[in-house]
Amino acid sequence: MTATREMYGGKVETTNELTGNAVVTIRGAEWPGADGTGDAEIREFHAEIDEDAVRSTVTGFEEVGGGDVDIGEADVLVSVGRGIEEEENLEIIEELADALDATVSSSRPIVDNGWLPKNRQVGQSGKVVTPDVYIAIGISGAVQHVAGMKGSETIVAINTDPNAPIMDIADYAIHDDLFDVVPALTEEFQ
Repeated sequence: MTATREMYGGKVETTNELTGNAVVTIRGAEWPGADGTGDAEIREFHAEIDEDAVRSTVTGFEEVGGGDVDIGEADVLVSVGRGIEEEENLEIIEELADALDATVSSSRPIVDNGWLPKNRQVGQSGKVVTPDVYIAIGISGAVQHVAGMKGSETIVAINTDPNAPIMDIADYAIHDDLFDVVPALTEEFQ
């Protein structure tokens, strides 16, 4: 069996040949879920584990809160990046999200600044999302962020930099100031 996977934030792909027994995991939201109509065979097996080879011990389990929302379940995401400039400006993003009945998410700098909680972060070090519509506002589109949202059905980018990487993957690219575009969009959708 061979498996192809992305490395270095999606910059390269590697193909690995697996021999013998192997366990393969797939990142959540990488592909649409199975609809139950396939014909894959499911086989149960017993794994023999040498207890002396295990070098870690589970001493307990603590449920970690998922936060106020699960951005992975959203149909429409309004995602904000460094271009928002300051925390007070998040209000216009939230107003657009309300008008669209969408969920607010962000790139890593917004979370690092403490403006939104970690459960709202999209990207390689955040959550992989596949909404119907992903609106990237003031996000440059670094490979780490794109790795978390490239599976979105429709991508809309709003950025003052026409050469920002996000503009290359967007289905609709708006080259303009977010402080002009976002309020106009909010008014239109209200």
